[in-house]
Amino acid sequence: MKLANFKNPLFPLRTLAVCLGLTIFILDLLTKWLVHSTAWLQYYPVIEGFFTINYVRNEGVAFGLFHSLESEWKVTFLLFIGIIAVIVTLYYIWNLPTNQPLPIISLGLLLGGILGNLVDRFLNHYVIDFLTIHWKNYFSWPTFNLADMAITCGVFLIFYTTFFPDSNPEAKED
Repeated sequence: MKLANFKNPLFPLRTLAVCLGLTIFILDLLTKWLVHSTAWLQYYPVIEGFFTINYVRNEGVAFGLFHSLESEWKVTFLLFIGIIAVIVTLYYIWNLPTNQPLPIISLGLLLGGILGNLVDRFLNHYVIDFLTIHWKNYFSWPTFNLADMAITCGVFLIFYTTFFPDSNPEAKED
């Protein structure tokens, strides 16, 4: 039994991408709210020495870049960039050929992640990050959230389909 038939006109790929984005957006906001509002979750070692839930307020961008930058325009500028990113992502979702399902799905991942961090920044003037992967006290990856995971996966899939176009058999049919 096929879960999704992308050639079926009743199952438009663009709608799937937007629904995926909205699902990621909702899950991202729910998890951020849960960690923010639950005291024992603000620091909780899930796997000792490897994975910790650690509530962090990220006032910067990816990997905490520009976190310490002091400017009255920083939040406005980052919101503006986020809005432009949503518009560009929706443009590509609606304009990519539907014979390329992987790039469109990856744009759905991007859309959900961008919306999650955009709304968080709009409401709080910072983004809530809470997932930390580390190796004891020797190495720690920058703390992230579900929106960041979706953005990373979406970008990875876009790079993959760009650099390995033969891996997308649907794109050859037309």
